[in-house]
Amino acid sequence: MRLPEWYDPDRDLLLTPSRLRGLVHPLRMKLLQLLQEDGPATATSLAARIGQSSGVTSYHLRVLGEHGFIEEDAERGNGRDRWWRAVHRSTAFTFRMPEDPGDAQSVEDAERFVRMDADEMYQRMVAFIETLAARREELAELPWQLSYWPVRLTREEARELAAQVNALVQPYRRAQGDPDPRQGTERAYFQFQLLPDERPE
Repeated sequence: MRLPEWYDPDRDLLLTPSRLRGLVHPLRMKLLQLLQEDGPATATSLAARIGQSSGVTSYHLRVLGEHGFIEEDAERGNGRDRWWRAVHRSTAFTFRMPEDPGDAQSVEDAERFVRMDADEMYQRMVAFIETLAARREELAELPWQLSYWPVRLTREEARELAAQVNALVQPYRRAQGDPDPRQGTERAYFQFQLLPDERPE
């Protein structure tokens, strides 16, 4: 498998089916996302953001820690509040690693992981759509869009297209915690899907 140019094995985690253990749970995926995007945090602050108790949040953080996704940030701890940080800046998933094609159980875990990821993307789209009425005065000026095009291409062309799109967005990625935002910029998500057309012809 050809890894993308932006991938840094010391900073980015590439998951395969057998490496999903401990992560395939909606709360754990959300907690890992928050720590990767916004930086170190305590169980108490994370609990408030995900709408769960500190006890439930602490349990899921410990599971993530046991599986190497996050670690304790000892420099920030004060004996009362336990701080956690993500081990990697980003987490991606692939089936395309020959050494880990996946067995029945791990592929089932992978399907759950992809479903949860897709649901997160869907929720972001719905959240934006629900703001349209309030944005009525500025709709003509907004750059945000949901688009799709039917395409026909070889699998190699599909890989190349995905690589080009991923490379194009890298200069705009937010640094963890968004410490130094450029003037005039807004926080946004770029969501990208390239899928086979499974509809009957």
